[in-house]
Amino acid sequence: MELKHWIFVAMSIIAIPALAALGLRHRWGERLLVAGALLSTSYLVDINFISMEWYRGDTRGFEFGVTDWMVIALAITMLGSRRWAGRRPRVPPLWLPLTLYLAIAAASVLAAYVPVYAGFGLFKLLRAVAVYWVAYNWLRSEDDLRFVLLVLVAMVGIQFLLVLGQRAGGLYRAVGSTPHPNTLAVYVNFMNMIFLAVLMSGRLRFPASAVVWTGFSMGTLIVLATFSRGALATMALGYGLVVSLSLLDRARPRKLVMVGIMALAALPLVVKTAPSVIHRFQTAPVESGLSRQQANAAALEMARNHFLGVGLNNYSHVVNNTAYSRFVPLEADRGIVHNVYLLQASELGWVGLAAFLLVVAGFFWRAGRFLARRTDDLASAVAIGIFVGMVALWAQSLLEWLFRQTYVTIQFFLLAGFLCALPRVSSAIRRARHRRAALIALIARRRRPVLPASRPLPVPLR
Repeated sequence: MELKHWIFVAMSIIAIPALAALGLRHRWGERLLVAGALLSTSYLVDINFISMEWYRGDTRGFEFGVTDWMVIALAITMLGSRRWAGRRPRVPPLWLPLTLYLAIAAASVLAAYVPVYAGFGLFKLLRAVAVYWVAYNWLRSEDDLRFVLLVLVAMVGIQFLLVLGQRAGGLYRAVGSTPHPNTLAVYVNFMNMIFLAVLMSGRLRFPASAVVWTGFSMGTLIVLATFSRGALATMALGYGLVVSLSLLDRARPRKLVMVGIMALAALPLVVKTAPSVIHRFQTAPVESGLSRQQANAAALEMARNHFLGVGLNNYSHVVNNTAYSRFVPLEADRGIVHNVYLLQASELGWVGLAAFLLVVAGFFWRAGRFLARRTDDLASAVAIGIFVGMVALWAQSLLEWLFRQTYVTIQFFLLAGFLCALPRVSSAIRRARHRRAALIALIARRRRPVLPASRPLPVPLR
């Protein structure tokens, strides 16, 4: 290992116990760990052990960073703090399909052309599942949910400041802290759907509502600044789906007024940005579509020829160094197949793709079952946002492999964990309402004035 690796190991040995001690002793320390875990995904600070930066796959080493510090410290807090004595962490939902998918990914390491590349990918999946476990077990109450919303706004704020600097510096397609404009657009789009759903619900009062409005406005501007054709399309369709589901959850006149206000507020922005967006669609290179088709053909052939695929995170190696290179004549186009489903099939076989789709379908099923209750509370609003964010992500994954980038992988499993915890939060909200109503009724009875007993009128003497 290089000196930088030893330094990072030493920092980890110091930081993780210190952060865990803070979370174990103080409630605010626990909140600090949650905020750190979320915020660290918006600006990744990590290091690759056995780094292979020249490799063109989605993962180039055993990644480990500040996000992992926060997640490990938070897990220690949840397992060891006296505050958690009555609410021990549990195995999260969908553990069976997730275990199946991880088992197939682990088997692919043995079958891979280059096992160490597959090991890189498997380690990232294990990190993501750990994030999912922590997110599911931590989220318990409406206060927790409100705190998460504020941190999500801060995450978008970080990207917004970076985008402002990049646009001021003359960068045409902003990237924020991510490696590509499309990554930034998908990453922020997910949170935009949550913000819009929460605003439509009307469950936040000022100043919290103003903060979320700010996050939603910044997020929309960020996606526009990326000029990502796929993200622009999914953003527009996603906003429409959020509004529809919100009205279906509980149609209120206030929600219709909200839609009208947003439409009027967006009109100047649409007029201003429409020429640039239209130009971006009209000038898209034809070669881009051709290279995608060639990569898709190579991925399909790999899936047909290998039961367990060529190995997780091995597509790029195989398409560059074996006979499969004939499908993609230009070496510059032999990166990663953009269709994430074909990427799964090529690297894990059809059985791996089936397990992957089972996991994705499981999250949609959990969201749909909860939304069918139509609870019309803050938890329901966040569920609508996460559900639509997933729809946008997996629709765009037909054209992009962004899910396999660390930013989006960690974000997806983080929000998926919150999604699975929302029914528990909704139950806590209902219990709090019932207790509040009972307390108000009790106070009202105690304050009711007691009238003196009526006495019979005296009978007049004749």
